[in-house]
Amino acid sequence: MPRYDRDEVARRAGFGDWREAVAATAGLSQQEAARVLGVSHPTVRAWRAAAGEAVAVARPTAEQAREAFRANPADERHGSANGYRNLGCRCPACTAAWSRYRRERAAGGS
Repeated sequence: MPRYDRDEVARRAGFGDWREAVAATAGLSQQEAARVLGVSHPTVRAWRAAAGEAVAVARPTAEQAREAFRANPADERHGSANGYRNLGCRCPACTAAWSRYRRERAAGGS
């Protein structure tokens, strides 16, 4: 695992020091903060812990994500097998996409 000079990394990313960088990226997921800072997400987690910040941004539960998806008919995932299978949507578009997917799988397609 690479070691970083925290202040140097923060300066390259446009921040004054590593604590400022941690505070500025606190609203991002670890992966997003890692991309902004140019480090790995475990490094972001360690920096946040050292600064006393929350280790991760609170994420909705799977059920909350499903409910939000079903409540938003404009979501681009409607009409997909993913919408039917993983998100539990039974709208006509998602149901048709799931049927199409299952037919293709049964016919030997991928």
